[in-house]
Amino acid sequence: MRPRSASEWRDFWRDGGERELAAQLDEFEPYSVRIATLLGSAAPVRAIAAELGRIRAHEIGGPADPHRDAQMAQRIHDWFPGT
Repeated sequence: MRPRSASEWRDFWRDGGERELAAQLDEFEPYSVRIATLLGSAAPVRAIAAELGRIRAHEIGGPADPHRDAQMAQRIHDWFPGT
């Protein structure tokens, strides 16, 4: 079940959600809170992929890789409970 209340979110994050999300993120791990915020707001896969693209372009400074960003976004979305 996807965490819905602030209390459920804190419990989920504390009880392994933060660690599990970081394991999904590879080079995006330092930006896990930004991705977690999207997940918590029930963002669609395309929004997660777009954010990964923005991070890649503006924070990491790597070349654009929309295919990889889309694959990672789908993996993260599939992992998150209740999405």
